[in-house]
Amino acid sequence: MIEHFMVECYNIYQKKINGELLRCINMKKIITLMLASLMILSLAACSSPKEKTVFDLIKESPVAKMELPDGSNTYVDGEIAALRSFADLELIASPLEPADTEDDWLYRIVFNPSEKVKYANEIIVSFHQDYVQIGSEFYLPQNGVAFRSILEWAQLKFDFFLE
Repeated sequence: MIEHFMVECYNIYQKKINGELLRCINMKKIITLMLASLMILSLAACSSPKEKTVFDLIKESPVAKMELPDGSNTYVDGEIAALRSFADLELIASPLEPADTEDDWLYRIVFNPSEKVKYANEIIVSFHQDYVQIGSEFYLPQNGVAFRSILEWAQLKFDFFLE
């Protein structure tokens, strides 16, 4: 009987030790996961924010001025989303040196015009016969997209808002 009692005590003792070991192992895992999560969050917080592209700024514009070479123009604010879609045309920067002059534009949209938006940078988008100019940069459509479709987009917008 004493022998049985000693075996039982030993089994209880082993369970207690194993239980404590399991708790220690689980605690180590939890602490490791918490430290790893904290490190990931710290790195994410320290990373520099992505600089906004000109297309991001266009998407945020509250108003735009549409101009034609003949001097006619109009402001668009309530339906600005129709013009913000320009940023979705997937144009790519080009090292293009245009043959025409900067004044040979067909359509022009000024996002954030200074007359309407104080303390904002104007973004001037000029549609030429073969390219789009945004500020001093030149853009073309991605491969496989005809530039004609870009001009058709502009013509549709101008026909709608200026007529």
